[in-house]
Amino acid sequence: MSEGLSKLNCSVGDLAITVDCRIPANLGNIVRIISAEGFGEWEGHDQPLYTWNVEVATTGGVLFYKDDNGIGAYTAGPAPDKYLRRLTPPQGYLLDEFADSEQLQMDLLNVECGEIKEKL
Repeated sequence: MSEGLSKLNCSVGDLAITVDCRIPANLGNIVRIISAEGFGEWEGHDQPLYTWNVEVATTGGVLFYKDDNGIGAYTAGPAPDKYLRRLTPPQGYLLDEFADSEQLQMDLLNVECGEIKEKL
């Protein structure tokens, strides 16, 4: 693997958040990385950027792209790795440290639900 590819922010299957976008309306979208598109030209950059094919992971969410009609809204499209930050930990990363957090979340959920039922 080349030096550039070893420093990618995301990989296929990851959930990611869009950051530092050229179109401000795209900031903060949650997307799923579907496949690799490879290096390609991207407006405003002299060097090719590594790009992923992504789909919006939230209901009603869209990504905005410049197209022949100006700017269009799409639920899937290309996104440079530079503008994405992984939300899911890499496979096998610190799994032991997260193993008991799910039970803690369940315990908190049970307490909150119990308190709501008592108030009803």
